[in-house]
Amino acid sequence: MTFDGFKIDLNSRSEAEVRLSNDQLAEQINENVTVEEKITGLFEALRGSIFHYLIAVFGRESALEAEDITQDAFLQLYKVMQQGQQIENPRSWLFRVSHNLAINRLKAQQFIAPLDDLTWEEICGKLTDPSMTPEQRAQKLEDFAIVHDAMKRLSLQERQCLNLRAEGLRYREIGEILGIATPTVGEFLRRAIKKMMLEN
Repeated sequence: MTFDGFKIDLNSRSEAEVRLSNDQLAEQINENVTVEEKITGLFEALRGSIFHYLIAVFGRESALEAEDITQDAFLQLYKVMQQGQQIENPRSWLFRVSHNLAINRLKAQQFIAPLDDLTWEEICGKLTDPSMTPEQRAQKLEDFAIVHDAMKRLSLQERQCLNLRAEGLRYREIGEILGIATPTVGEFLRRAIKKMMLEN
């Protein structure tokens, strides 16, 4: 898709996507480069994380919607930066905007669906390494099944907090993204971990 001469291509995802710290992202955004170059760098660094967050929390069946939301969030960042506004924490900003866009679409279209068992098996098949022995593969699939069952016990808020924390966001950042207090983030994470540790 092209926007004011700026092209975004979600299909050109790299397998080994680099995770940048807040300091590295802020450094990148403050460099003497064009807005397009800044957005392109951020897009390459964060698109997969945001897309995977949307899929993990809101469901695989909404993959096309998740791609649209990811792209929309970066287009909003582009517009804001074109207007000369400074974004101190682009990662947190993008996750918050993506989250809000997803919630708005959920309210308007009811597109978000839970991750079903068939989709989970498909994901597991893609995550296993073909060089594994049959025993290693069986163990990995068993581990995935345990995680999948545990994730079913989590509320939407607990899944959101857990996934954002897994992306390296701080409690304060998670609270800003979800619109909740920092202590509430801690409580959701505590409950999520407790539920995930329960035996089936």
